[in-house]
Amino acid sequence: MTRPDTDPPTEDDLNAYADGRLDADREALVRAYLLDHPELAREIESWRANEAALFDTLAGYGFATAADIPERSSSRRWLANWPAIAAALLIAFGLGSGAGYAARGVLMQPGSEAQWLDVAARDVFLTYVREVRHPVEVGAAERDHLVTWLGNRIEKPFTAPSLADLGFELVGGRLLPLGGRPGAMLMYENPQGDRATILLARNAGARDTAFQFSAEDGVNTFRWVDGPIAYAISGFLDRGDLEDISRAVYAHFETI
Repeated sequence: MTRPDTDPPTEDDLNAYADGRLDADREALVRAYLLDHPELAREIESWRANEAALFDTLAGYGFATAADIPERSSSRRWLANWPAIAAALLIAFGLGSGAGYAARGVLMQPGSEAQWLDVAARDVFLTYVREVRHPVEVGAAERDHLVTWLGNRIEKPFTAPSLADLGFELVGGRLLPLGGRPGAMLMYENPQGDRATILLARNAGARDTAFQFSAEDGVNTFRWVDGPIAYAISGFLDRGDLEDISRAVYAHFETI
């Protein structure tokens, strides 16, 4: 069914606009919409700036071939070279701003203390918190399918925590690249429209299991590590409220 031109731009429209792939009429409508939504306009400009910086930095890898991919047995060397290889593939196949978040997820190398997850959690939250029509890939109505799918992809079966006692209900979730491997995002929302995201990522070797707190760009994040999985909870919430959610999530996953 053809979408009326009076509809607000979708996520696909915005990505196509950032890449210069919209027809003239639709581009004019998106441009007019962005004039009324300056925060979204600035976000799109940041997509373009990040993409340009990535391509400028890694353009030398733009003609990588299969010979540049190390053999399976060289696991340490493969991990060390993966950011350059991934960048080469992104550039060689012409992926644009629509793949911007995926590129960041693939290229991000986890540190031994998992500070990388703070950055990923904040980026994910800021990317999807204001989405109205497409905040998640799979909605809460398909809760069982969602957690089974995500659990299989991250190699960690799990169920979605219930946060009803804290006033939050599940919106749904997404599969995301986190630290170069499949990761899961769950989004929750309260009746006031406040949202919180939960990330589950494969632990790259961090051993500090204690709660760690960070705050940047107005986003508060708690993270911790439990064996093979690292967790991060982010939101515009007060630290105390976010800590309550984090402790409830921690208690839930401790029982699995």
